[in-house]
Amino acid sequence: MKTLKNIGWFALAFLSFLMVYSFIQGVGLAALILGAPNYVAVPVYVLLAGIFTFVTYKWYKTGTVTIEKTALNKYIWLPALVWVLVIVAENFLPNDPSVNQQMVDQLAQEQPLFTFFMAVVFAPLTEELTFRGMLARYVFPQQDNVKQTALFLLVSTIIFALVHFPGTPQQFLVYSALGLSMGLAYISKGGLAYSMGLHALNNLISFVMIMML
Repeated sequence: MKTLKNIGWFALAFLSFLMVYSFIQGVGLAALILGAPNYVAVPVYVLLAGIFTFVTYKWYKTGTVTIEKTALNKYIWLPALVWVLVIVAENFLPNDPSVNQQMVDQLAQEQPLFTFFMAVVFAPLTEELTFRGMLARYVFPQQDNVKQTALFLLVSTIIFALVHFPGTPQQFLVYSALGLSMGLAYISKGGLAYSMGLHALNNLISFVMIMML
């Protein structure tokens, strides 16, 4: 019964991300489309997104997550290594951007400042809070063996991949591999700073490459 209740709480957190945060993004984008200047639309978006992030973080901190040291989180450099390998592997794969990536590319060209805050700042914060933090907080709070931690990694990786709307097996595998690296970062430190930092670095590199095209 308690497990079902906790899954329900995570579902609520997940829906708040999908609905409330998506609404906040929509408000910022709508303002820009309607002709609002960047110095109005971007601060409004940053303020609302910041409030959402702060509230979600305080919610996350109402509970505790215990992650025992196992072979999966023994080495602090492993998440970064997995992430680097994914980036290198992408260069040898056919160009196959997802619909999500195409939308970000187009938005970055049209509204670079808004996209920077959306993709580089708040995507790492909100996604890591939801897909790693809140999932661990409610569904996997007591990771006292390697099986529990491996299951947490599997579930968080799949959720992360699916939320980015992959349209091909290659897109799914790439997003899954990125999600795995960030999941490993979360369990290696038992907190969000490492996974958020790795996520932000990944998105920053993508943003810079888009702007250089």
